Amino acid sequence: MKLSKEYFEARSQAMKWLAQPIDKRNFAAGLQILRRSGYKPNIHTLLLRKGEQAWTTDKLTSCLRDVIQVYYNPDDPRFDDVPDVDDLNDRDGEHQSVSEQTSVAKVADTASYKQMPEVMQLVIKAYADAYKQRSKLARQRTEIGEANDDESVERRKTIGIQMDQLTSYMDALAPLKEAYDRDGTVPDRAAFDRVKNYSIVTEYVAAADQRPKVAPDKVDYKSMDTDKLRIRRKSLTNQITRKENQLRYQSDSKQNVENPMPDSPKRLKLSNQVESLKAERSKVEYELANRQ
Repeated sequence: MKLSKEYFEARSQAMKWLAQPIDKRNFAAGLQILRRSGYKPNIHTLLLRKGEQAWTTDKLTSCLRDVIQVYYNPDDPRFDDVPDVDDLNDRDGEHQSVSEQTSVAKVADTASYKQMPEVMQLVIKAYADAYKQRSKLARQRTEIGEANDDESVERRKTIGIQMDQLTSYMDALAPLKEAYDRDGTVPDRAAFDRVKNYSIVTEYVAAADQRPKVAPDKVDYKSMDTDKLRIRRKSLTNQITRKENQLRYQSDSKQNVENPMPDSPKRLKLSNQVESLKAERSKVEYELANRQ
């Protein structure tokens, strides 16, 4: 496939298509974007023939995410249009749309918020705090710009991981708000605490207070609830994937051709981080397996 002007135009259009709420994404328009991109023409032909169905819509969405990511090279100035993390939804399920996230976050500033049960106020406040923190991180990432020195590259990666974790945290809180809106279901405090005790409290508040984090070998996984363990496993897997892609492709995402990072202090550091993350994930998976 050739990285033509038409591809980059289609790439920008794919970002706009993915940024729409799921029910507003036009299947035919998405197919046209995929065709213009030149990415996997055989898949485009298949989807065109099968028409709009649940599975074809999922496949189209997956392909358009790949259009955005698969050839991405931060050293190439043509990739100046950087996608938002919310548009690149993970493979395990959809995040809320950006507009839905904004709507939930704004509830904390409304009169109806004060009329909610206390636990729902805590849910909304935690969601809004995560939303604001992620917005700050997005601005920080933008301010770094396209600089490719080691410090800037590492900072962009760190911010990307933090934004992903905050989005996962918001995804865990969202169903509590949705159930309340749908049928008035109020979560018990324990259900909220199981989610709350993960991201904001253990990482972002601790970081802001400059409290030292607990080393993985000091963590008592047996005392952690199952939901928290699953969230931690997902976060560790995301971090491992990013770092292994850096080692193999010098990119956060998988590329068509390997471009291994040369031997250097940076490679050694990344390799050690991967081993450490894998060791921690093994402990988490072991504990989860014991609970089945």
